[in-house]
Amino acid sequence: MLETCVSEGTTRLVFEGSLDTDWCDENDGEVLEAVEQSDGPLEFDLEQVDFVSSSFLRLCLRASNRLGPGQFHVVNVEPMIRRVFKIAGLDMMLTDA
Repeated sequence: MLETCVSEGTTRLVFEGSLDTDWCDENDGEVLEAVEQSDGPLEFDLEQVDFVSSSFLRLCLRASNRLGPGQFHVVNVEPMIRRVFKIAGLDMMLTDA
């Protein structure tokens, strides 16, 4: 499930469940469209996420590259998922929001 919220100039995409390869294959178009339409900073909210695959990490990289430095963050990340980002060398995307 994917929900989009805009608050104070920041677009937040709220994810839920398991963000595995199948989920990414089915939803990457919707996510990338939201990235393109964002006017300002963008956050991926993973508070309700219990798993991320390498496909989701790739989606995060695509979002970050399209938006530029300081415009993309991943927030509300559980410790096990935070570890996946750290192992992949993508922990610079994580913020505590």
